[in-house]
Parts: sequence; C-alpha cells; structure tokens
Amino acid sequence: MIAFLKGKVCKVEQDTVIIDVNGVGYRVNVTANCAASLQVNDREVLIHTHMIVREDDMQLYGFQTPEEISVFMLLLGVNGVGPRAALSILSHMKPDGIGRALALEDMASFTRIPGIGKKTAQRIILELKDKFQKINIAVNETDEVNAGEAGAGLFSDTVEALMMLGYGAAEAREAAGKTCVDRTLVVADAVKLSLRYLDNKGKNK
Repeated sequence: MIAFLKGKVCKVEQDTVIIDVNGVGYRVNVTANCAASLQVNDREVLIHTHMIVREDDMQLYGFQTPEEISVFMLLLGVNGVGPRAALSILSHMKPDGIGRALALEDMASFTRIPGIGKKTAQRIILELKDKFQKINIAVNETDEVNAGEAGAGLFSDTVEALMMLGYGAAEAREAAGKTCVDRTLVVADAVKLSLRYLDNKGKNK
C-alpha cells in the first residue's frame, strides 16, 4: 500500500491532483481543502494517501493529515458511504468538526453535504459516535473559534468554498488573495467579494 507521496505538483483540479514522484505521475483524489492548499510549482509536497483496490480499478485518495485518513476509513465502514461520499464529507467538515457533529448528534451538519441524505446521516451518527472517540482526535463541542485562528483560516476556507462552486484552484486562490486582505471578514462575505472579483475579471477580458 502507498502510505504517502512526496513530489512536485503537476496539475490541480477541483477534486484531483497529479503528483510527479521521480518522473512518475500519480493521480490522487483529494478533498477540496487539500486541492486548495496546492499549486503547480517546483516545491516538493507530501500528501498522506490511502489506496483502494478493486477488481477493475485502483484509486489513490490523498489527505493533508493522517487524522483525515483515520476518519476517512471510519466513514467507509458505514453502510452506504463510499469513497466519494467520504471524501465529500471531509471536503466540507474537518475531523474535529465531524467529531463534534457526532457527539452532538447533529444530523443537519451531514445532510447539508451534497449526496448525504437523512438516512445516511442517521447511520453515520449511529455507527460512528462511539467509534470516533477511539481515534483520539480532540473535539471542541462548541462552535467558538479563536479570532486569530479564524483569520488565519479565512483564505483557505474561501478558496475551498470557491472550488466547491466549480472554480479552478488557480483562479480561486487569485480571487481569495485579492479579497482576504481584510481579516475581519467572515467566509461568506469573502466568498461574495471573490465572486464579484471573478465576475468583473470575466467581463474585462
């Protein structure tokens, strides 16, 4: 099994990246926030990976942290949750956020994710609430976030939101870079300003 890849980024798409490892290009399915954190350049990156092998297919799934892989594996154990759905959940919620939703039995947090219906959300909570505690991921059971941490995450959260709306990684980063200079913004407002920037840019072409 391939535990991680270390190499240069050749291409970044909404949910896949291509990593050049010593001249071999690996296509990796990634979360939206992982894709948003990468850019094509000569700098080496490290992506933690999990490989899924089937009779007629072999896919690599990439993550920023080993904790994300642990949660990914837990999600795959839920009936009705396949790799794509698990990746989508991790694109919308960080591991600690998933843990918080499980602890609070917050079904709405899961049903807001495209492709996750009420029954699937119920199964996720029922089957993973106790199991999640065993993987030792710290969970803050409130939604309060330190203001400094919120400001530091504004850029990446805005890029992630734009990519989920269908924009490419490069243009999402460009727009977020123009609008996230004001760290007092919330993500929703930063996304609106970024969309306005991209719309104006398109009109001026």
